[in-house]
Amino acid sequence: MEEKHISNMPKVVMLKEPHKKPKYINEIYWEMIMALESLSKWWKNVFSLYRSTGMRRSEPIHGYLDGEFLIVSAEHTKGNKEYEIHLQPWQIVIVKKIHEARDEHLAKGSKMVTFKNKFTKQFKDACDEIGIDANFHCLRYTYAVIRYLETRYLYLVCKEFNHRSIKTAEKY
Repeated sequence: MEEKHISNMPKVVMLKEPHKKPKYINEIYWEMIMALESLSKWWKNVFSLYRSTGMRRSEPIHGYLDGEFLIVSAEHTKGNKEYEIHLQPWQIVIVKKIHEARDEHLAKGSKMVTFKNKFTKQFKDACDEIGIDANFHCLRYTYAVIRYLETRYLYLVCKEFNHRSIKTAEKY
């Protein structure tokens, strides 16, 4: 059998794949998640923290508290820029508990990635239990929608999310 080779490389055109629309958790689904008996108070509090702040999964885990603010260092942000998130007293309590759980997890010799993955898995399991197709990042999208509806100010949502461009926030 004779092998032939292409003498000139053909031009390859990459097709853009459409972005998936962000999914958010409406009030009915949120109440269903919060009513799950299989979900501990700990996880309900953790999910409430994320839904009420719009933080990315890693931010309260890696950030540190300074008074009423969670400081997220540049190395732990998507945009490589340090920023701070103002927290309510109840949110500060939850962040402290997350830090305690993180430290206990690491003290056992477990890895940080397995700690973070627990958050994703618990939320996915809760969503599966109530029959919705959602992931952990949907809590961030939910915050964006709620915040926009409260303020009608997209630029504020953009700044709170530490986005460089308002176009990124427009997708919500």
